[in-house]
Amino acid sequence: MFRNRSNFLISLLVIYAILLLIFATLIVNKYNFSIKRLPLGEFLKESTLVSYLIELVYLDDLDSKLVLKKGFPVVRVSSDLALEEEVTSNLDLAFNFVVGLPASFFSSQEGQEEIRRASSSNLEGKVEEEEKLEAESSHQDERVEIKLSQRDSTVEDDELEAQNLLEYLKELEDEREEDITFDQEQEFTTPAVGIYHTHTAENYEDPANDFRAQPGEKGDVVAVGKSLTERLENKYGIPVVHSTEVHDRTYARSYIRALETGEEMVENNSELKMLFDIHRDAIPNASKDLTTTTIDGEEVAKIMIVVTNDNYGLSHPEWQKNFDFAKRLAQQMEKKYPGLLREVKLIDNRRYNQHLHPHALLLEVGGTENTLEEAKRSMDLFADVIASMIE
Repeated sequence: MFRNRSNFLISLLVIYAILLLIFATLIVNKYNFSIKRLPLGEFLKESTLVSYLIELVYLDDLDSKLVLKKGFPVVRVSSDLALEEEVTSNLDLAFNFVVGLPASFFSSQEGQEEIRRASSSNLEGKVEEEEKLEAESSHQDERVEIKLSQRDSTVEDDELEAQNLLEYLKELEDEREEDITFDQEQEFTTPAVGIYHTHTAENYEDPANDFRAQPGEKGDVVAVGKSLTERLENKYGIPVVHSTEVHDRTYARSYIRALETGEEMVENNSELKMLFDIHRDAIPNASKDLTTTTIDGEEVAKIMIVVTNDNYGLSHPEWQKNFDFAKRLAQQMEKKYPGLLREVKLIDNRRYNQHLHPHALLLEVGGTENTLEEAKRSMDLFADVIASMIE
C-alpha cells in the first residue's frame, strides 16, 4: 500500500491530525471551551454530527430514559444546565478529558442534585406536554364549556344549556370589547389568512375507507382549504398561505406536527390576521340534516367553530381573544348567510394549537354525510364572510 517510509509517515500524520480534530471537538463541545482563535473553531462548535456524538458518549440516566421513550437523535434536556460549571484551568480540562468523566461528576453533591432535579422536571414537563398534544387527536372526550347553537325545540339536552344563537349574538352589539374588524384600506404584502389541516387525510363520502385517505396521502379536506384559498385570492385579492403538509401520517402525533406548521406560518407572515385549522367533522349516527343547509337554492355544508380555553394545562394565556374572534365571526356569518353556522363550541379540555395566534380557530366543515362539492360551496360563502371583515 505504501511504497516507502515517507508515504507511510505522511498517512500516519494525517490520521493523527484527524484524531486530534475529533478529540478537540469533544473538548470544545463538552466543556463549552472558548474557540474563537482556533482554526475550524466555528465548525467544531456548530457541527450537528459532532453534537450527536457528544450526546451519545456522555449519556446519563436521564438521557437514557429519553432515548428509550423518543429514540435518536438524542436531545439533552439538561445541556444548558450541564454547561453552567466551567473548567477553570487547562490542567482541569486535560484531567477531565483523560479520565473521561462528565464535568458534572466533579461538582458538589448539592450541585448535582439541583441539576438533576431541574433536568427531571424539564423532562417530565416535555413528556406531559406531548402526551396532552397526542390526546388532542381524539375528539371523543371533549368537554364542552359553552355551546352556542340554534335552539331545536325537539331536542332536550340535560348537560348543556344551549342558548339561542341569534339572541346571544345580538347582545354582543352592546358588549363589544374588542373591535376585530380589520383596516379596510390596508394593502397586504404578505398573507392575511393562514390555512392548514391537522387531520390532512379526512375525506367526504368515503365509508369504505373510514372516510380517510391512505396514511401519508391528502384527503378531500385539503381541496376544501384550496377552495377557500382560491376564492379569497381570486375574487377579493386577499393573500392566503395554505399548507398542504401531511400531519396525520401517525394519527396520535397530528397536533404535534401541526404545531410546527402553525408556528412557521405565524413566524413567517407578520400580517397574518386569522389562522384556520380546517377539518371535516365525524358525528356518530348523525343525519345529514345536522351538517347541511340550503342557501340560495343550493345545499351547502354547515360550519362549526371550535375554540378552546386555558383549562387544559397547556399555555394559552390569550384564549379570550380567540373566543371573542369566534363570536364576531359567528355574528358575521349569521348576518350574511343565516344557517351557514352550525354552532360555536368552547372546549374546556383541549388547546388545539390556538395559542399560536389570537385569531386562530378550528373549523369543522360539514361531516361524513356531506359531499366535497357541498363543502366547497360552504367555503365560497365563508370567503365572503372573511372578506366582509377584512375589506
